[in-house]
Amino acid sequence: MAVIAELIQAGLRLKQGGNLGGAIEHFKQLHATYPDHARIKFELAGCWRAFGVPEQALPLYRELLALPKSQGLPPKDMPRLYTQLGATLLEMGDSAEALTVIEEGLRLHPSYRSLRAWRIFALSTAGEPQSALQDALELMLESLAPSRWDIFEAEIKDQVKAMRASLTERDALPKARSVDREASSSAKQTDASAGNSASEPPQEASDGEPSSQHSRIEVTSEALNATETDVTVNLVKPAKKKKPRRNKKTRPQMGKKAVRIDISGESDAPEEEADEDDSSAAAGALKIPIDPD
Repeated sequence: MAVIAELIQAGLRLKQGGNLGGAIEHFKQLHATYPDHARIKFELAGCWRAFGVPEQALPLYRELLALPKSQGLPPKDMPRLYTQLGATLLEMGDSAEALTVIEEGLRLHPSYRSLRAWRIFALSTAGEPQSALQDALELMLESLAPSRWDIFEAEIKDQVKAMRASLTERDALPKARSVDREASSSAKQTDASAGNSASEPPQEASDGEPSSQHSRIEVTSEALNATETDVTVNLVKPAKKKKPRRNKKTRPQMGKKAVRIDISGESDAPEEEADEDDSSAAAGALKIPIDPD
């Protein structure tokens, strides 16, 4: 065991000297030689996390937390395990599980300040800034010497306790408000459906068009035993729009006016005046159409 302890210290010296790559290789070889040694797993996971590869550290931390007490880390190192596992989960973006792990560690080790500090970070990331601020104030009050606060120490602590009580009440309010909103929303939907059915008269059909009525269909999760209703849908083609007639300009036709030339023979008897409308009289005449002026 003394040899293993010396080897672990050699790897820690590499890590502290900034040679993270060498420290990782050192602890990887130790882990291959002593795969069941909890402290070697713990230090290898710490090197991976310091190297910026938390996904390599996470399975090692999980294995350590799942080990029985007889095979796991000594009790004095368990608060560090909870802290580093929670911090690794937070770095990987899993704030919900990180908060669960950290709070479990605080339940077992309530005075461990590093766990309390990481709980502040987890609360802030999880969208609970008020709780994070409360934890930060309490941790600050416990960290500073009493002489720094002078006669205001008791008053400040009372104020922090009042904030904690107010925050607890505020957390309970959203649940009650959500229940009230759901009840109010269902009541409004019932009133709206009743009002629409009473106020909307059926539409009369115009000549030549099929009649149609519009009704509101309410979809709710409570209508499990509702009766079935047949719905008929009539498809009506839209009427074709008549194209407006354009005013066509009439062009003058050729031959609207004509000049008649009579041709007479050498008869002694004078000819009777012929009527223009008489076709027989006009048989010996020529009509030549001319263009209008």
